[in-house]
Amino acid sequence: MRAIEFAAFGPPEVLQLVEVRKPVAGPGMVLLRVQAAGINPADFKWRNGWVNASVPDLPVRLPQIPGYDIAGTVEVLGEGVAGITLGARMVAMLDHVEKGGYAEFVVVPAEHAVPIPESMDFATAAALPCAGLTGLQLIEECIRPAAGETVLITGAVGAVGRFAVFAAIGLGVRVVAAVRRSQIAEAKALGASDVIVLGEEDWEGAPFDHLADTVGGPEVARLCRHVKPGGLIRTVATTPIDGQDLPSQPVFVAVHNDPARLLELARDVASGKLALPVARRLPLEQATLAHRLLEAGGVGGKLILEP
Repeated sequence: MRAIEFAAFGPPEVLQLVEVRKPVAGPGMVLLRVQAAGINPADFKWRNGWVNASVPDLPVRLPQIPGYDIAGTVEVLGEGVAGITLGARMVAMLDHVEKGGYAEFVVVPAEHAVPIPESMDFATAAALPCAGLTGLQLIEECIRPAAGETVLITGAVGAVGRFAVFAAIGLGVRVVAAVRRSQIAEAKALGASDVIVLGEEDWEGAPFDHLADTVGGPEVARLCRHVKPGGLIRTVATTPIDGQDLPSQPVFVAVHNDPARLLELARDVASGKLALPVARRLPLEQATLAHRLLEAGGVGGKLILEP
């Protein structure tokens, strides 16, 4: 099968289209024909060696096929798999060490694959798992704000941030969004009560109960000063937040697989409760271009590879 892999760390050009052996569905697994693979910032951090240098306990095996998020159709059922039919449309988040999404086929534990709603296309489905679950877990599991509390969400219109906003509003929380000036209207449309222009404005209102960060860096550190003593500062950004003189220490949190919540999320998106824009769909062989676009920033939505 065709796949994109890198055999050395480096710039986007290390990504190469190769022929590799088609995976086999073992017991409890399903083989999916990939129709769409979502691209996440973590993908290029594996590729450029950042993970290898920064997280020494996390194994990085080369060559490697990147990609966490896939949507496709069931080709083969492994022994013992029940409740899934051949040809079914499924979405899944792959193991963060094994990965393998930038390929024509991928093997997934049957319990990790969830059905795609009929009204949802493959590209939208592939955009959901990592970004959606990260945003939801940041609020629902890591901060757990009470109804009526105020949470500042940085990068609130990004792929992760918009799901954090959705989760917070669902809990009855008042959201203040920190975004770029061009994103003010979109942040308000998502339900933010107030908006701060990130990097340009400070906060003059009452202290925040908590802060959920998707950006990191000194601009966010300045806003962290407005969190109440004892309030939580949780971040999913790999750009560190200097915790000196802050009322609470920033804590990095990572996403974990949750197929049941992913199924609920897919249904919410399909029903129009929230949206995740797909900025561009590219053929598998243009993975290098996709990584260049993602690293440059400002794409305005998710990038999708289509084998």
